[in-house]
Amino acid sequence: MPGRWTHSFEEDHDGISVYRRDDYAFPPARGRRGVQFRPDGTLLTYGLGRADTPEERPAGRWSSDGRITNGRIVTATLDRLEIRWEE
Repeated sequence: MPGRWTHSFEEDHDGISVYRRDDYAFPPARGRRGVQFRPDGTLLTYGLGRADTPEERPAGRWSSDGRITNGRIVTATLDRLEIRWEE
């Protein structure tokens, strides 16, 4: 699961955010948010910065049991990640 994942908002459902690997064939959209799970347990989010380019922001920690800061991983496969974020 470590690596960078891009928000596939078209696939969101039931309060769950869906993410795909960066090489996924996304439909055209004006900027996409994302998350990165670093091997050291650091979690980063990517928001929209200037000119709709991704801007990295520290977001907390993640663990292999599916726990993340402010949420939890619901489903993780090789090409799809579903996260239920807490408000």
